[in-house]
Amino acid sequence: MTRRLLVIASLFVLTTAALAGSKTAASKEATVVDQGAFGIFQNGRRVATEKFTIRQFPDYSVTSSEFHAEGSQSSEKFEQTSELKLLPDGSLSRYDWKEIAPTHSSVTVEPSDQFLSMRVVANGKTTNQPFFLTPAAFIFDDYFFSTREVLLWRYLASACTPRPNGDGCVLVRTRFPILIPRRRTSSQIFIEFKGYDDTPLYGRPQRLRHFLIQTDGPEWHLWIDSNHKLLRISIPETGTEILRQEK
Repeated sequence: MTRRLLVIASLFVLTTAALAGSKTAASKEATVVDQGAFGIFQNGRRVATEKFTIRQFPDYSVTSSEFHAEGSQSSEKFEQTSELKLLPDGSLSRYDWKEIAPTHSSVTVEPSDQFLSMRVVANGKTTNQPFFLTPAAFIFDDYFFSTREVLLWRYLASACTPRPNGDGCVLVRTRFPILIPRRRTSSQIFIEFKGYDDTPLYGRPQRLRHFLIQTDGPEWHLWIDSNHKLLRISIPETGTEILRQEK
């Protein structure tokens, strides 16, 4: 197996949260796969921050996020949390979303009879909404950009078409069904590898892999480094830039 295929194989393990873990590890202790913060900028002005942790357990992975936006007045405070739990095959185990400010509401998505069921609690009322999506569908909720990193890992692991000569593989454009719980809707996206870019970041040049996500709305451009960490997202149509904060 070539070095490149070994990298893809390791990404598959990450995508499913290592998903089997070490056979010698009997404990349920988590390994932190990635953690950090993204600054969200609108037309050059910082408007919000997402703090996140991606943890690997022997039998599942959990991506936890906190999103904070602060307006010019305290009454404009905007705060949400999310937790995405995936099983060893990359399918959804559970997704929880909560809005803490300015109002209180929550959404839970879980598999039910091989489809997805969403429970919404808002204004003191609980409603249930089914979606004819299998648990393989990806949660692509608003404001939580760390899950885009997990989605890219899945793409890298699943979209690899081996070259005939056995020298690595070609990444092909791939479709993914998605669910956007905050909007209570489903859709589909396409991910494509666009090559390598020499991108200045943190005041120094960076050679990053560039990916394109096409949605029903604006296009997303994403860049990851050699360690498969998401460093930058650009949504040109909305003037939005998401940058990983340097430690």
